[in-house]
Amino acid sequence: MHGRVDGDSMKDLIIKNVTVVDGRGGEPFVADIHIARGIIDEIAGARGDVRGENFTRIIDGAGLIAAPGFVDIHVHFRDPGFTEKEDIVSGGEAAAAGGFTTVCCMPNTSPAIHEPDVLLDIDRRARAAGKVNLLAVSALTRGQAGTELVDFAAMDAAATRCRELTGHGVAGVSEDGKTLDDEGLMRKVLSEAGRLGLPVMDHAEPEVEITKRNIRFARETAAHIHIQHISTKAAVDALRDAKKELPNITCETAPHYFTLTSEALSRLGPNAKMNPPLKGERDREAVLEGIADGTIDCIATDHAPHTAAEKARPVNEAPFGIIGLETCFPLAYTRLVKTGILTLPQLIDKMSAAPARLIGLSRGRLSVGKAADIVLIDPSCEGRIDSAGFRSKARNTPFDGMPVSGRITHTLLNGKITYERTL
Repeated sequence: MHGRVDGDSMKDLIIKNVTVVDGRGGEPFVADIHIARGIIDEIAGARGDVRGENFTRIIDGAGLIAAPGFVDIHVHFRDPGFTEKEDIVSGGEAAAAGGFTTVCCMPNTSPAIHEPDVLLDIDRRARAAGKVNLLAVSALTRGQAGTELVDFAAMDAAATRCRELTGHGVAGVSEDGKTLDDEGLMRKVLSEAGRLGLPVMDHAEPEVEITKRNIRFARETAAHIHIQHISTKAAVDALRDAKKELPNITCETAPHYFTLTSEALSRLGPNAKMNPPLKGERDREAVLEGIADGTIDCIATDHAPHTAAEKARPVNEAPFGIIGLETCFPLAYTRLVKTGILTLPQLIDKMSAAPARLIGLSRGRLSVGKAADIVLIDPSCEGRIDSAGFRSKARNTPFDGMPVSGRITHTLLNGKITYERTL
């Protein structure tokens, strides 16, 4: 159906009789996926029994969906500096359990990701862990102090996994966790990042004011400005109008902003405290509309782990942030696909192909000759989110016990199984 790559007769793995959502936007189809040496060797019409043929492993995909591995362009692994919350190994395991094969780690670590030595250490340890393609994001300013610009050219030249996959040493630049208020310095950021072809991933706080500022900047520069975690109707409306004329501005949202409202904070306490905070029903509905009409380009998690002790503090003292890698797909499938807001191929685009496009990553599609970054999904599974089984070190989620549909059964990174559900 989709051809094959000529090579050795021995195949590493075949996924049999699986429904393929290939990330190209077409209708799902049933096929066999052949994998050899970490590459998709063939996507062929489903055949009968293949036992006895040259496959080292056969996965029965009947009733399952095969999709491109998810790409999350906004996570916090807290490593280095805060590894009691999460680290590269546990974060990678959580990503794999959630169906993610690529993540972009934000720079608000200690030290911040602001010089090549820090960047290369993270990259080395992520490669050794082998659970996920970890693409780091550079800070805008040294130590995220808001004064001295990071040497973006040096970060961009670093010999990282990101450079192998995108042609850039980092996936983008960001001061995530805070907003760079100095407009003069922000213009220098946009000039230098634009020259290098790096997206500027901006934490917009206050959201509406900084979103409108970024729209103004997008009119003045060709730099790619990506606005993180959109949560308000006013911001969605402003972006909808701006994107009609500005191809260089994009945005993301997270599942908590289309699932919950501010009432969750009084009901659930610090596990529903995040930044930007949850808003009212009108804002939640606007986020859903923005997802449906394409104003919101992709879904990210803003995975933000904290210790149980930190989240046990009173609401006004507890830190902002919730985890999201292991809840993202079931929440999105339940709230967006099961309700008819998106089709399944549209959701896969929001979680795979679209975020890959935003960072220039050659992933997010299932194609012969491409890396076998694949997630297998059981869409018929219904259950409740159970934080006790998370691979993350953290448990700070407002979704524990929430009924959802859809579960990840396998995640493959370059043809290697990084997660397999055993229950």
